Amino acid sequence: MNSIQISLTFVFVLISLSLFLLLKINPFTVEKNILKQRRLYLSGAKLKISERVTIRFTTQFRQTGYTFKKFILMVAAALVLGFMAGFLLFNNAGLAAVMAVCLTPTPYFYLTVISAKAAREEIEGLENTMSIITNAYAGCDDIIKAMETYVEEKNRYIPVRLRKPTPFDEFVSEIKLINPNIEHGLYRLAAKIKNRYFAEWVKMLILCYRDRRLKFALFPVIKSMNDAKAMQIESDSMMTRVWRDYLMTVGMMFSIIPMMRFSNAEWFAILTGTTIGKTLIVVMLMTALATSFYVLKVTKPVNK
Repeated sequence: MNSIQISLTFVFVLISLSLFLLLKINPFTVEKNILKQRRLYLSGAKLKISERVTIRFTTQFRQTGYTFKKFILMVAAALVLGFMAGFLLFNNAGLAAVMAVCLTPTPYFYLTVISAKAAREEIEGLENTMSIITNAYAGCDDIIKAMETYVEEKNRYIPVRLRKPTPFDEFVSEIKLINPNIEHGLYRLAAKIKNRYFAEWVKMLILCYRDRRLKFALFPVIKSMNDAKAMQIESDSMMTRVWRDYLMTVGMMFSIIPMMRFSNAEWFAILTGTTIGKTLIVVMLMTALATSFYVLKVTKPVNK
C-alpha cells in the first residue's frame, strides 16, 4: 500500500468519524430495551437515520433557496477547486487528491452557516406559533385540530399563489394524505425545525397524545424559550468571532507551505516529496477537517 492509499484511508476514516459526531451516532451503544426499539422502528414512530439526513438537507434547501442540483454542482466544484489548489500548493497529485476530498464538506458548511440567519428569522415567530397551537390544543384536546386551526388562521388572508408551505402545513398534509401516524408526524416536525425548545415542546405533545392530562406542561416550555432570546443575541456575535479566528488560524497554518516553496526549495521538496513530509501534510489536512466539524458544532445557536 503506497502513501497515497494510506492518505486516502486516513481521510475516509476521518470523514466517517466526523459524520458519526455530526449525526450523534454511537455505533458502540447497546440499547437497553431491544424489543421496544424494534417495535418503534417497525411502527415507524421514530425517524430512521436516512430520514433524518433527508429532512436536514431539505430544511437547509428550503431556508437557503438552494436545490439538490445546485448542491451537487457545489460539491463537484469544491472537488475540482480543491484538487487544483492542492496541486498548486503541494505540486503533488496525491496530496492534491487528499485536499480535494477534505474540501468536499465545504458546501455543507456554507449552507449551514447561511441557513442559520434564515433559521433565526423563523424562530422569531416560532414562539408565537407554539403559543397559538398550545392554547388551541388546551381548548380542544386534539393535536390535529389545533394544528389545522393555526394553519387556517395563518393562511386566511394570504392569496394561494403567495402562500409558502411551512413545516406545520406539511405536518397537516402528511397526516391527512400520507401517513396518519401522529407520533411519526410529530417526530418529522421536530426534525424540520432545529430548536431545542421546540423539540422539547414536540416531545411534550407526544406525551400529551398519550395522556391529555399533561397538556398544561406545554406552557413552561414556551416561557423558557422566551427567556433564551437575550442569550441568543450575545451568542450570534460570539459565533462570528469564532469562525473568523478559526479561518485565520487555518489560513496561517497552510500559508507556511507556499512561503517555504519560495524561501527554501530544499525544505519544500522534503515536505512534499518524502513519506514523512506527506504524512505531516495529510495530518494537517485531517486536523483542519476535524476541527471544522467541531467549530460547526460549538457555534450553533444556543437554542438548537
